[in-house]
Amino acid sequence: MNQPLSLQTIAEQVQELLQAETVVVMLAESSGEQVYFAAAVGKYPADVVGKRGDAATSGLPGIAFKGSCPVLVENTKGDPRVRQDTAQAWGIQTALAMPLFSQGQLWGALMALNRLDGERFNQEDQEKLVNYAMIISDRLPSTQNLEFRG
Repeated sequence: MNQPLSLQTIAEQVQELLQAETVVVMLAESSGEQVYFAAAVGKYPADVVGKRGDAATSGLPGIAFKGSCPVLVENTKGDPRVRQDTAQAWGIQTALAMPLFSQGQLWGALMALNRLDGERFNQEDQEKLVNYAMIISDRLPSTQNLEFRG
């Protein structure tokens, strides 16, 4: 069996795969009712890591949790799936989120914000993220063993 990946490693691998400006790894708590922002790379990790919130008001993470499928937002401006306050403050132009499952249960989600080349995320990026999520599904760390959870 493969060793579990660290959350930071997952964020770094997704950033490299998608050439994303920012990647956030989020954990689903309370059966997906809560989102815990567990790891991030790129811009603003200090502003997001360690935060918790209601999935219903979290924007893209909550949509990914609820829909159980990837969410591609080519243009965030005015898109109701994205928190417009955060998008405007952080300059988010495009976003992509993917729920993660472990042993058939919602584990969390990955979220990529902006591409480094300034282009929009597209269907090809979404397919890359879906494939990555399938590959790592058996290497996700047990959420019970994550020391920063409380």
